Amino acid sequence: MERLIVDGYNVIHAWTSLKKLLSTASLEAARDELIQRVSVLGMITGESVTVVFDAHHSTSRANSSEMVEGVQVTFTRKGHSADHAIERLAYDASKSGDIITVATSDRFQRDLVRGMGGAVISALELERRVIDAEQEMTRRVKKYQ
Repeated sequence: MERLIVDGYNVIHAWTSLKKLLSTASLEAARDELIQRVSVLGMITGESVTVVFDAHHSTSRANSSEMVEGVQVTFTRKGHSADHAIERLAYDASKSGDIITVATSDRFQRDLVRGMGGAVISALELERRVIDAEQEMTRRVKKYQ
């Protein structure tokens, strides 16, 4: 199985459109937009997509995870970073034979994932892939209209 793991806040701060939502709308709006857009990528590529967000400002004592628009959305528990959750997910997936790609621009995170045999793309490369997937989805919809 091919899996894409997205460093949520890293991507939000790297994409101009999402960063703009932070100032004009809210953090929640930026998260929702990211999830919606990567869900299209997952539909087009067939990859299993997981987006991980830090929740270190939260009072929750457990990770929370839910499926939203076909995307596994995970918030870490209080005191734990998205980086640690991503490392754990990548490690577990690599041990089960999954093909892993992590989307982050965090240099340390990239080195760790590569050390596990996973592939890494930058937040901006993820945005390019999402735009391509959105264009492909538009072509498919027009074809069947």
